[in-house]
Amino acid sequence: MACQGLETVGVILHRGGEGKAAELRQAAPANRRPKAKEAELAEALPRRHAALVLLEGVVPGLGCTAEVVFELSSSQGPEAGLLLFRKVPHFRILVCGGDGTVGWVLDAIDRQNYASPPPVAILPAGTGNDLSRVLSWGGGLGSVEKQGGLCTVLHDIEHAAVTILDRWKVTVEDKQAKSVLLVKYMNNYLGIGCDAKVALDIHNLREENPDKFYSLFLNKVLYAREGAKSIIDRTFADLPWQVRLEVDGAEIDIPEDSEGVLIANIPSYMGGVDLWQNEEENLDNFDPQSIHDKMLEVVSISGTWHLGTLQVGLSRARRIAQGQLIKLRFSAPFPVQVDGEPWVQHSCTLKISHHGQAFMLKRAIESSLGHATAIVTDVLENAETSQVITASQKRALLQEMALRLA
Repeated sequence: MACQGLETVGVILHRGGEGKAAELRQAAPANRRPKAKEAELAEALPRRHAALVLLEGVVPGLGCTAEVVFELSSSQGPEAGLLLFRKVPHFRILVCGGDGTVGWVLDAIDRQNYASPPPVAILPAGTGNDLSRVLSWGGGLGSVEKQGGLCTVLHDIEHAAVTILDRWKVTVEDKQAKSVLLVKYMNNYLGIGCDAKVALDIHNLREENPDKFYSLFLNKVLYAREGAKSIIDRTFADLPWQVRLEVDGAEIDIPEDSEGVLIANIPSYMGGVDLWQNEEENLDNFDPQSIHDKMLEVVSISGTWHLGTLQVGLSRARRIAQGQLIKLRFSAPFPVQVDGEPWVQHSCTLKISHHGQAFMLKRAIESSLGHATAIVTDVLENAETSQVITASQKRALLQEMALRLA
């Protein structure tokens, strides 16, 4: 089936589902060279936007095929496709997968040191799909099929608005902050305490029974079941006294009834929960949340029951801080999760600092805005091709446009 608009020229297949993204990311070499020749591909492509499609798992019935196929696996990461496309001007990327796969691709783009990085759209094939929701690509594959399949998505990418996403560096140091134990990169959120414990339990269940995690609905049911186990005993009742929170150099008190702290970069958590709630009436002096203001929002959760009521819209998270540099000092072990990837962290200092900004594509809700954005983007890309402006100047102009459109 032929698609109008963007040309689909590259597919990377990721077999194994969203839960395997972190495992594959650790195993895949960073600089594996693709077999195809970059120059031949660049010559064969049309001068309009080309789309590199990074596909996680099997996406049936979406109606389009590709000319070049890669398999994303422990032996070949996203770099293979990016290297193949390195001589292709002004291409765009469609990541088909969950938030973990999107993070993997954004990490790979960072390592390429593009003067003007390719913007990224998302075909939601994970379970939570929080970043996809924020960028208006939907919460799952069902909505994509109803809207016309992959061909429609490719058309929407052609007319999507370029926007900016803040990315954050999570550094774990020993308690004296003298040596670095771990570094991760965050796009969505970081959780400590009860929410991370549920994520860790689900992660362990997924490893034991991967077939149980094939739908968002079943995933939420299992989250509710695992969360219910810790309601009675208040597992993390001591968190306010065992975790010290510092935001932009100021000590922040964690409410005494808290069993979890969540630090959010985007207004979607756990499959669509808006933790900061810009649209609601708030009596505090905090600013509205934005995905590109180089600020993070900090909220507290009073337990797993609170998490459950958040999911169904019966309660709100407690807003406690907002800032650019966040430090957490643990005096006891606590579960931690970054973008859904959990682990148990012993006594340490955990620091979250701004890492950079990624170019993303946001589906244009209003068609006139989408067309205008596409025209401006084309003008800037033609100006770069004609050497009227440099790649860095184009990047700065795209950033300014994204901020103003937001």
